[in-house]
Amino acid sequence: MRRAYLIMIFLLALTACSSPSPTPTTTQPAPTPTFTVTPQPVISFIDGDLPDASPQRFGEDFFSGSFHSAPIFSPDGETVWWGGEYSTQTIYKSQFQSYGWTEPAIIEFSESIQSYRDPFISPDGSKLYFISTSALPDGSSSGKENIWMMEKEGEGWGEPQPLPDSINALSLHWTVSVADNYDLYFSAQVDGNTDIYFSRYVDGAYTDPIRLDAPVNTELIEVTPNIAPDGSYLLFTRIASNTDSPYLFITYALDSGWSEPVMVENVSYCISPIVTPDRAFVIYLSSPASFDWRDTSFIEELRP
Repeated sequence: MRRAYLIMIFLLALTACSSPSPTPTTTQPAPTPTFTVTPQPVISFIDGDLPDASPQRFGEDFFSGSFHSAPIFSPDGETVWWGGEYSTQTIYKSQFQSYGWTEPAIIEFSESIQSYRDPFISPDGSKLYFISTSALPDGSSSGKENIWMMEKEGEGWGEPQPLPDSINALSLHWTVSVADNYDLYFSAQVDGNTDIYFSRYVDGAYTDPIRLDAPVNTELIEVTPNIAPDGSYLLFTRIASNTDSPYLFITYALDSGWSEPVMVENVSYCISPIVTPDRAFVIYLSSPASFDWRDTSFIEELRP
């Protein structure tokens, strides 16, 4: 019942946020992974016992309540954010101090924004993205979810700015992610289909979104994409219907396009997969009120 409840909340939210949407082009350029080497930070994870390939509960004694997105860690591993229950429109934050992780606190990024969901930080820590239903700077407020971004300024963050209308005019929902080059991946509903979209970051701005071709997008529901920093693979959730469980899939960037997605067999329920900054573990919603995690050995094991 809890699984069906989460899926129904997701579908209802998409319907509630629907508005006339432009139809993005479906011509997908071949992915261009950069295969950069990401430094491996030493992270004091909230849980002392690290998992192997078998999923186990994450942060059971630390996190409480219900959730809408999995935790994201800053590149140095010393700050963690996560999205609270959908209806609360809150983002929580904790920081690692000499004595351990601080008590979770609700945060706001701007006095003009009251709604916060589903944070994501770029691999280099310079840009932080989130979802909000708050009014846009021009005063327009449709109540729909929009993607906002803010950039690092010294030890803090600049004022959040919405992404371009070509992206935010879509019926958006749930987590987004970006690669090393800030190319953006997100899910949106167009003509009743919920699929994964992609926008390049060129000369400091985002291009018009592109719907990923098959085999990534199908007649099923594809949501919560998580792109590798080098663009070499994409994790996402696929849901057959509103009465079925959400499963974790992975697809790889090949010269010919994206590979046929493969389901990670021992992950029985997955929404909002987030890979830790050291690329060693994936954390995800395993129910509306719990997180699981496992190692990322499957990424190489399933690579074509």
